[in-house]
Amino acid sequence: MSLCAHISLFSCSLLVLLSLSVSSYIPDSNPLLLFNDQVRERHLYTDNQRKELFLEMTPDGKVTGSPAQTSHSVLELRSVREGETVIKGVSSSLFLCVDSTGQLRGQSHYTEADCTFRELLLADGYSRFFSSHHKRYVSLTSKGSTPQHGLPFSRFLPLRNILVSRSMTNTAENRQQNQQQLDLDSDNPFGRGLTGIVSPQFSRDK
Repeated sequence: MSLCAHISLFSCSLLVLLSLSVSSYIPDSNPLLLFNDQVRERHLYTDNQRKELFLEMTPDGKVTGSPAQTSHSVLELRSVREGETVIKGVSSSLFLCVDSTGQLRGQSHYTEADCTFRELLLADGYSRFFSSHHKRYVSLTSKGSTPQHGLPFSRFLPLRNILVSRSMTNTAENRQQNQQQLDLDSDNPFGRGLTGIVSPQFSRDK
């Protein structure tokens, strides 16, 4: 085989190897990327023997407990790093933050020291949210409570948001009821101005 033939064969082999390396490219498998931008829309439910509360954050920055789900208790839980979570109110657009005394507040700007929490998963499905910077748990107890393991209202069960679906269901039901009450095929679907005449739709309902 001539020198030119050897060079040509080598060039073909090199092209094949390059095409295989391109087709078998493996993207960055950094485990932190798996958690970045993961967002859950949840209500944070907590309870004790006497009370059941949902953590809610109002537009004025107050963080309180509501006995029922509200628009202010809909929260975005964003995983920014493995095991670390940022919590933001959907309706208020405020970040849940804590200070050195354990006081919770909502603020418009994000600060990592105050607004990042380690999410500690418990065996019963509940979670605790712990500020590594201030050494405080997220809790709906009064200001100044010590961060003990048994701190009341510091165990939260993230529940899916059903307010939107419930509202859509109620709207659909109301629309269906309105359609049932109106006989659009009638000359007078609203039953106005006719004495002694009953709409066929209403007569069927009776």
